[in-house]
Amino acid sequence: MGGFEAVDPRYAALWERAQAVLDADDRVARVEVHGSIGSGEADLYSDLDIHVYATHDGHDSFLAEWPTWLAEITPTVFAATPIVPVVINTITDEGLTFDVLVLRDGTPPFTPPSGIAVGMLSGRRYEDYPAAVEYAVAETLRGLAGPFRTFLERGEHVRHMAGCAHILGLLTTVMLAENDAPPVTAKRLNASLNDEQRAALASLPPLRPTRVDIAAFGLAVAAETLRRARPLFAEYGLDWPDALEGVARRRIEELGLAFPA
Repeated sequence: MGGFEAVDPRYAALWERAQAVLDADDRVARVEVHGSIGSGEADLYSDLDIHVYATHDGHDSFLAEWPTWLAEITPTVFAATPIVPVVINTITDEGLTFDVLVLRDGTPPFTPPSGIAVGMLSGRRYEDYPAAVEYAVAETLRGLAGPFRTFLERGEHVRHMAGCAHILGLLTTVMLAENDAPPVTAKRLNASLNDEQRAALASLPPLRPTRVDIAAFGLAVAAETLRRARPLFAEYGLDWPDALEGVARRRIEELGLAFPA
């Protein structure tokens, strides 16, 4: 892995064009490459992320005119700010992913939040694996006792599928803890898992929007999470949430399903 030499060569040309356009604008103080190219962790499938630091007085007008200066840099087939107003996500007419973050000069450098992200719904990151695994188990059991039953009984199987990324995140957190792996980035996970773990994930039941398939998938993920977490709880000196597990077990068995052994 590396920088521009590791990615599609068209990204280097796009970067040069972005520099030329943005450096010519008096409202721009500096432009920097970020993301995996900037950190030297890029591969052939990485995209281009840049940070534009506008002057204090020129920031607002520069940001408001982003469609104009973006069009000078490259034609696009998609360009919008769907996440926050200062982040412009684009797809060029050549199919390149090009994202721009516009900051006011003097703003401290953007750094991703530290800690361990667990699942898709947690509002916080965890400082260490004991805390992360404790949350993963509690959230798995809470899900079985609550949302799992609710969605299943309502027949909201498509909606239920949308939450499956969350429970997979709980399971992969426990797997990473088994390996004592460093926190992974949002786009890279595979290398931090071992062969046995990847095989276990590959053997999960197929996920389809039917009652039978949703139930099988959710219970299989929960079984893997709980099975792998038990020895970690012992290793970390954590107390297993027996009362919560008891409620979850009762709720699942009321559905006529077997609670994960």
